[in-house]
Amino acid sequence: MLAMEAVETAVASCTKQGYGVTATVIDTDAQRIAMLRGDTAGVHTFEASWGKAYTAVGFAPIFKLDSGGEVAERVAQQYSATQLGKIGALPFQPPEGMIFRAGGLTIKLGDEVIGAIGVGGAPTAQADEACARAGLDKIRDRLR
Repeated sequence: MLAMEAVETAVASCTKQGYGVTATVIDTDAQRIAMLRGDTAGVHTFEASWGKAYTAVGFAPIFKLDSGGEVAERVAQQYSATQLGKIGALPFQPPEGMIFRAGGLTIKLGDEVIGAIGVGGAPTAQADEACARAGLDKIRDRLR
C-alpha cells in the first residue's frame, strides 16, 4: 500500500536524523489511511502529524498551495503578529485540530488533491516537512 510506504519512509528519514516522529497519510475527508509512530516519538506526535496533514488537505487547495507550511506563511503575511494574537483576527475560524505550521503536504494525482501526509515530532516544523517530503517523493511516481 502506497500510503504505508510513504509513512514508513517519512519516519525512517527522520529517524536517520535522530528525530522521533509520527507520520500520517489522510484522504480528502481527513480520515487516516496510514499512520506510523516511530519508536522514540512522543505521544503528542500522533495528533500533530494528523493536524498538519489536515491543514494541508483543508487549506492548501483553497490558497492554491501544496503545504500547510505555505498556508501558514500566507496567513502570517496577510495578518500582522498583533492581529494574529487577537481572538477572531483571522477571516475564518480554523477547525479544531488544524496546525498552521510546516509538516503537512498535499498528495496530488495530477492537479487533483487526493490526500495529504503530515509529520510531527522533529525539533522544527521544517524538519517535519522535509521528512514528509521524503515520504511523498517515495510514492509520487506510482500514484494513479
